Amino acid sequence: MRTTQLLIVTKLFLLLHFSPGSAQSDLAFGERYAIVLGGIGGQEEYTETYFSQTSRLYDWLVTKLNYKPGNVVYLFEDPSFDSLAIAYKATAENVRRAFYQLAQKMDEDDQVLIFMVGHGSYDGTWSKFNLVGPDLRDIDFGQLLSQLPTQRIILVNTASASGPFIEKLSGEERVIITATKSGQEHFETSFADFFLDALTSDEADFNKDDRISMLEAFKFARTKQDTWFEEKRRIPSEHPLLDDNGDGEGSQELENSDDGLWASRVYLDPVSKELESSLKSLRSGSSSARDSLLLQKARLEQQIEDLKARKPQMKPTEYSKKLETLLIRLAKVSRELKGLDSGKN
Repeated sequence: MRTTQLLIVTKLFLLLHFSPGSAQSDLAFGERYAIVLGGIGGQEEYTETYFSQTSRLYDWLVTKLNYKPGNVVYLFEDPSFDSLAIAYKATAENVRRAFYQLAQKMDEDDQVLIFMVGHGSYDGTWSKFNLVGPDLRDIDFGQLLSQLPTQRIILVNTASASGPFIEKLSGEERVIITATKSGQEHFETSFADFFLDALTSDEADFNKDDRISMLEAFKFARTKQDTWFEEKRRIPSEHPLLDDNGDGEGSQELENSDDGLWASRVYLDPVSKELESSLKSLRSGSSSARDSLLLQKARLEQQIEDLKARKPQMKPTEYSKKLETLLIRLAKVSRELKGLDSGKN
């Protein structure tokens, strides 16, 4: 009887809080999209390296994270390297086409990753990403991002001289990561491999929640890169930055920085398999009491993370009061879930 009552109450809760028009603080189960962009190598060595890196990410998104192949647009210098996966040659026109293509499919709750590997340059005003034919500037990418219907954007530019991209692309709910801190750092970068290692390694899961946040990936890559420079006895020629608070200024050391709070709750795989299964059950009308509690728990956890990300802009008393309220609600739901799992109710 109690289980039936619980199921009715939680279904009413979910109808109110997980509807298509729900508030931004609710769980965002939007689609996941990506643009994987490999720029012109110029030399065979670089071309092969860029293909290895971009294909590694493409394969990981599609096979490991189950991104729909149609949601991932892969551009590369020479499409013949993988004619099945690579959609377009990496030209400025085709990059614009890729953004337009996604803009027509995406909604405001969707998330997109733009991952860039290649050469970069800086002319004193604009940072450029080198393509086949005319290059695209940081401001050009800024305009392309503004065409997307979502602000849930992750852009990782691993090219040399990529630092100025942060100033031009920074915005609310955006995570912008660059391999360099300025346009003057123009040597070939090593950041891409370390970042890819972070995304695909359990070692980068510092909080052991079985997911890698963008903050965890950045910290892991930066630490591994620092160690690599030390082992090679080389002076670091690149200093990666992360910006996620919209102020246009990236940070490398995030322990005492305003950056990193939003990135700590941004994942390429935002929903666990268990939670995704519960959501599908809810949408099909066949959800159990356990499904409903799992979704309530996930929603409260996200609200807590959202609150933590807004802490610097809040009064201490207001923050503490709201956090306490959410933690009490989370504890109650967790107890209900634990009781359900143990068969005591």
